[in-house]
Amino acid sequence: MTHGDVIEYLVAHGAYVEAARICVERGERLRAIRLYERVWRFADAVPLALELGDRAMAVRLALDANLVGRATEIAGAVPSDAPAELLAVADAFAARGRPFEAARAAERARDFRRAAALYRRAGAALDEARARESGGELHEAGVLYERLAAQGAEEEAAAARLALGRLLGRLGRHEDAARQLQAAARHPALRTPAWRALVAPLLSLGFRGAATEVVARLRRENPTLPPAPEEFVAVEEAEVVAAGRAAAEASVVRRRFRIDRMLGAGATGRVYLAEDTLLGQPVALKLLAVGSGGSGPERQAYLRYAREAEAAGRLRHPNIVALYDADPAQGLFVLELMTGGTLSERLAGGPLGPAAARRLGLDLLAALAAAHERGIVHRDVKPGNVFFDAAGNAKLGDFGTAHLVDFGQTQTGGFLGTVSYMAPEQITGSPIGAAADFYALGVTLFEALTGRPPFLGPDLVAQHLGEQPPHPSALRAGLAPIHDRVLLRALAKSPGDRFGSAAEMAEALARWPAGAEPRPAAAPAAAARSPESSAAAPAAPIEAAEDESREIGRTPSARLLLHRDARTGRVVLAEERAAPLDDEGLAALRLLAAAGGPTVQRVLRLADDRRTIWYEAIGGERVPLAGATPDERARLAPALAAWPAPAAPIDFARTTAGPVILVSPAPALNS
Repeated sequence: MTHGDVIEYLVAHGAYVEAARICVERGERLRAIRLYERVWRFADAVPLALELGDRAMAVRLALDANLVGRATEIAGAVPSDAPAELLAVADAFAARGRPFEAARAAERARDFRRAAALYRRAGAALDEARARESGGELHEAGVLYERLAAQGAEEEAAAARLALGRLLGRLGRHEDAARQLQAAARHPALRTPAWRALVAPLLSLGFRGAATEVVARLRRENPTLPPAPEEFVAVEEAEVVAAGRAAAEASVVRRRFRIDRMLGAGATGRVYLAEDTLLGQPVALKLLAVGSGGSGPERQAYLRYAREAEAAGRLRHPNIVALYDADPAQGLFVLELMTGGTLSERLAGGPLGPAAARRLGLDLLAALAAAHERGIVHRDVKPGNVFFDAAGNAKLGDFGTAHLVDFGQTQTGGFLGTVSYMAPEQITGSPIGAAADFYALGVTLFEALTGRPPFLGPDLVAQHLGEQPPHPSALRAGLAPIHDRVLLRALAKSPGDRFGSAAEMAEALARWPAGAEPRPAAAPAAAARSPESSAAAPAAPIEAAEDESREIGRTPSARLLLHRDARTGRVVLAEERAAPLDDEGLAALRLLAAAGGPTVQRVLRLADDRRTIWYEAIGGERVPLAGATPDERARLAPALAAWPAPAAPIDFARTTAGPVILVSPAPALNS
């Protein structure tokens, strides 16, 4: 039989794969692709399409094989000077229901009108506005920016104001541009680019002194910048004209980081402490050692991190580690720098106090509620993925195993979490939903409270599947039956027996006793500390003897002491009152506690008898609000906007992390 007869014979008998392999040997790649498609062997067809030089077909085949990361990598390899090929790639993404990736390809092909329409389909309004601006639809872009600035979430609104300010500057509306850029600069992540864009409008308005001050601030971060505002503007404009706005921004992504040191490394890549010159702040820069190519574990690892970028990039929540930027094609992720270390590091020194564990659980449940609302199951909640910022706020990170899919999808391809924290349904490959996260959180809180996980092995799989966990109260004195009830329900074998939602679990956990100890906020000694970290970092060390209190002053109604809590190692400020707070004073204190944040001194606890109030201990010079600099006022503006009507003048402390409004009556500490 001839080769042709053999192929026809194999096809007639349903042996498509064998027939395709013979076609490959004969160099008939297109015919082999068609045969693989007939039996849904799309992944086998992808390399053949690449050998034919048809990257658009390869993208379509990769998407049919559900290899989204591979399709993205192939698209990223298409050069920007091949617009026809890029548009064919955009067609492939759009045909498979991926409008966002299609829009990126169309934008690289400089078909901005088409890119804008695709971004609209994807619900990416900010990207749509940028594409319209690039395509010359300035009015339409401006309307979109204005709508996002007024109605978008905080970070999106700030980014829209930055873009709108730049656009208004191009149109010669310098006063409006300056107003928008000043508003954008209040967002810490956008302060530097907003200041850079603000210099030209200020000069155009005749405010050379203000422009000089902005340049001076920028030079404190980057001394290589020109000192004169006119020269600064000339250099900025020359760079944009020379390279084009899009090319200039792409160049910044590649060259904008100054690496300080490595924070950690694993099989999939490394994480560095880096200075992001675009955002003007320290960040955690994750560089993957794997890509979307290859096969097996490497490809799966890449897909996990690509999902992390997509999932985390769409979530904006105070208890979720922020993703500032991502370039999946290059394996680059720019993440919020968490200077307080991980929960794993904290537990290495022993279990948390009950009140600290309660606050930790509520923080993490708030994060999970936000994720579950968007259809994201984390799948890998564990102490190593719980991070703390400089103020001690717990944040959930590493959404590398999160899937933007319906909760009913079945997990295949092996374990994606860590066995010690896995729900039974994860181990068996059954459908996974929000309940799997509640189980993993239950294991994490069990360990945080008792110092050990509920199951110790050696056969962890069998224990998670069939063994009942011990009662936490039997492992540590001071825990109550209410701790047992919440954790044992979270650790139920059947998902249906666990909590029905994050809100339901949070409601149960909120009933845990809350008055055991103040919340720890100090970062581990070895942790990196960001210059922009929150007010938990004092201007100078605040000293108090171990397990002792030191009086630092008195008011007409109270004694003020510094106290070091032996369990947390944290120094706190105590106001011991001669008489208990009355109802009016209690209401005022509650208002002040509710105003807490990174620029407000925190009220940590009130004694049951209302005689003692614990505050966060803040170092630095105590200054009347009237003495604040413009920069300090800008930083304090969000807190002041929500501030309750003051009964006394407002003072703030100047700390190494910036200004902090003082709530306590204490004098300056270490001034």
